Amino acid sequence: YYIAIRLEGQSIEELAQWRFYRSLVLIFFIDLIILIGVWIIYRNIRAEMRLTQMKADFVSNVSHELRTPLSLIRMFAETLELNRVQTENKKKEYYQIIGQESERLTHLINNILDFSKIEAGKKQYHKEIFDLNEVIKDVLRLYAFHLQNKGFHLQNEINPAEKLKINADKDAITEAIINLIDNAVKYSNEDKRLRIKSGLFQDAVYFEVEDHGIGIGIDDQKKIFDKFYRVSTGLVHDVKGTGLGLSLIKYIMEMHNGRVSVESHLGKGSTFRLIFPKER
Repeated sequence: YYIAIRLEGQSIEELAQWRFYRSLVLIFFIDLIILIGVWIIYRNIRAEMRLTQMKADFVSNVSHELRTPLSLIRMFAETLELNRVQTENKKKEYYQIIGQESERLTHLINNILDFSKIEAGKKQYHKEIFDLNEVIKDVLRLYAFHLQNKGFHLQNEINPAEKLKINADKDAITEAIINLIDNAVKYSNEDKRLRIKSGLFQDAVYFEVEDHGIGIGIDDQKKIFDKFYRVSTGLVHDVKGTGLGLSLIKYIMEMHNGRVSVESHLGKGSTFRLIFPKER
């Protein structure tokens, strides 16, 4: 007979092997958590760097945008001050241009101020019932010299006899229309044709701007309404802009229970449309 001690359950070798595998699985999960953490930190740093670059581009582009109307105002003001204008009609024309460029400058500043208020959650709208076509006419009168100076042909399909009543903040809608026309001018190439149209669509009121410019790719169409976003392809990136216009338009339309849509093809142009609920 042999007398010996037998362990109850697993042997020492089996226990050691089990503990080894358990430690191996634990190490694997710890490594996996570390890798996920590193990836999240990398993604956040990359997003912050991209945002920092976008803000730097924004400051640079705003400086350029403000400089253009300021230069025109200064040039025409100096011409008038030096009495180089001979006729009263010409003087009146120069004064109108100064006024129009001052309005453009005000529009640019308002974009920045509106964005700041939106970010702080302090933007408020004061709605009233008005005719959308009247606002469009005022904007076109403001932009007449700018379009003419840039060599654009405007195809105006607005019916002044048609009353398009909407309940909205008039200043905000004016800003949205100006932003659309301004974008169409900026991103047009040699084909300097613009078409504007307004009317009724089902149970809604709409305003649209069509250009024959460089167009927007399908992927970029999903992002162009994000703040600071600018298309990175060469033709678009060479055009100065704040990157706020379309994001402000989207916000304005959402606050008025409306929406903004885009149809675009690279190399053929874009059509942006503002759609408002019809006031009954």
